[in-house]
Amino acid sequence: MKCNDIENKLIDYIEENLTKEESLKIKKHIDVCTICQKEVNEMQLILGVIDNDLEETPSKNLKLNFEALLNEEKKQTKVIPLQSKTSWKSHIRIAASILIVVSAFLIGKHQSSSSTSQLSLAEQQKIKEENQVLALLENQSASQRILAVSNAEKFSKNDTKIIDALINKLFNDENVNVRLAAAEALSKFSTLEKVKAALIKSLETEKTPSMQIELIQILGNIQEKRALEPMRELLENEETPNYVKQELQYNIPNLL
Repeated sequence: MKCNDIENKLIDYIEENLTKEESLKIKKHIDVCTICQKEVNEMQLILGVIDNDLEETPSKNLKLNFEALLNEEKKQTKVIPLQSKTSWKSHIRIAASILIVVSAFLIGKHQSSSSTSQLSLAEQQKIKEENQVLALLENQSASQRILAVSNAEKFSKNDTKIIDALINKLFNDENVNVRLAAAEALSKFSTLEKVKAALIKSLETEKTPSMQIELIQILGNIQEKRALEPMRELLENEETPNYVKQELQYNIPNLL
């Protein structure tokens, strides 16, 4: 099988919706194709975040690690018998351990500073703008988050942090207007497989009619055939409003 042949089947492969024969063929291809392996890993990550609705937690910073190490060393010194002839060796070992940690911190900080200084002004400006958008996406004000989403559209499809943040807003933001803005922004990156997968998954789980219509229009415009099944299920659902069903009836024929 070729990459193009299995691209549209990756979601069903990951969610085990294919026949054993199809799954085996795709697995054989993925085992030898690094490109498809990367696609599968990215999709599994996105779908995993979507299904579990988990927020990524920041790692512990160096200061906490250093303080923890220092406390641990202090605890260890309490159980070392005080001997006039050998106690100075224990103190030297503790001092050496602390010196190693501090030195590693200073070296890492220096290397990071040197690396930053080697970046061009344009690259530094891009990093600054990216960090500003990512910070603004977490602002408590919905209007500020919408502004951040609008600013995110100027980035390229290679800016994975921005795209992942938009996908996070698509599923997790409590404000429907922010989710609408995120969906519209993501439509500009719809050539990416993980964006298409996120839009399809959102249509399956979204309950707000205005969001459903937005997703239906986006998936219809990019002619994503994998959206047919969730669209049909939504059309057959008795709780789906009539105006949403009208949008479905208009877009479904374009995907057949």
